[in-house]
Amino acid sequence: MPMIQETDSDNIRKTPKDDTNPFAKMAYRPRHKFGSWLILFAGAVVIALMVLLILELLPAKKEINDRLTAQFRVNEITALEVVARQKQKQLRDIFIQLPENSALDTSGWDFTNPAAGQLATLRQKAQANDDSAATYLARLDEYAILKKRLAELETRLGTSRLVTAGDTHFQMAFDFLISQTGKPEAEVRRILRDTRLQEPLLPGFRVWNFWLEDGFCTFVTQGDAPYTPDEAAQQVLQKQRQEKEQAVTRLNSLFLIIGSLNDLQARGILTGGFLKSTRLGNIDPEQFHFAIDLRNQRSLRVRSATLKLKKISNLVFFPREFTPGKDYAIKFGPNGRWVQITIFNNIAFRGRRIVIAVE
Repeated sequence: MPMIQETDSDNIRKTPKDDTNPFAKMAYRPRHKFGSWLILFAGAVVIALMVLLILELLPAKKEINDRLTAQFRVNEITALEVVARQKQKQLRDIFIQLPENSALDTSGWDFTNPAAGQLATLRQKAQANDDSAATYLARLDEYAILKKRLAELETRLGTSRLVTAGDTHFQMAFDFLISQTGKPEAEVRRILRDTRLQEPLLPGFRVWNFWLEDGFCTFVTQGDAPYTPDEAAQQVLQKQRQEKEQAVTRLNSLFLIIGSLNDLQARGILTGGFLKSTRLGNIDPEQFHFAIDLRNQRSLRVRSATLKLKKISNLVFFPREFTPGKDYAIKFGPNGRWVQITIFNNIAFRGRRIVIAVE
């Protein structure tokens, strides 16, 4: 049988790889390296697609998840509202001067948001070296940037409710908790008892309600209202203090109607007369215009000239329940030109309405 001799090409193909030959390694490396990179790239693409898919399927993470973050955002808005309000005042002051300084009829203009034609007129004035128009436009741009930034912060904070006339913070918070939590009314009222609520709410305020991991919180920002929540609260406190002071003053004051006997009878403040006892008529409390605060005043002087009398010879208190010498004393001046009344028993007269008839 003839022997089959292998060709050189077969020998080359079947020759085992010589790992000690550096040139052999170089010959094989490019093909293996390209394949490895291809596999790695394909794997990275698959992993990236899977991550994107998972992120799409996952619920969006809440940006506000605790009251500290919410408070921080509200503080940002409140601080920017103060700056925006200052800028708005500066803008208004410049706007008021435009008719005089720039010969413009600005009646009917919205000074914070002029119409396109009005802006074009202002720009023409500014290009003609009108300083007032140029300053106004610059301040308008600053104000617009602030308002835009404020709108962005409000968007990041969430959804608010605009306060209208008649709204109360309690009712707005109550409605939110009922609709968002499903809690019974008794539980909602208990939550609100422990919640600080803004008083009063002015139209234009914005109310922000949150039901978060650490419970309920609610905030009020100025929005479009003319005052900040703090300013509105201060006005309420000041009004309450004034009302309290007025109430205390009323309790410690003696309210008086003083006149001649004839004049008081003619006005119906006193009734009676000939053969009838003189007594008090039906008097509107608003008629007691004169009052003295018994905490710091115990006496008053009545002059005859003031009552159009020649002289004063006597006076009578109505009602007649007060005792001269004990509750009060009177002292006549020379020729009856005046009479001085001094109150001894201030407790008996405190908060009373008294008519003094002078003869």
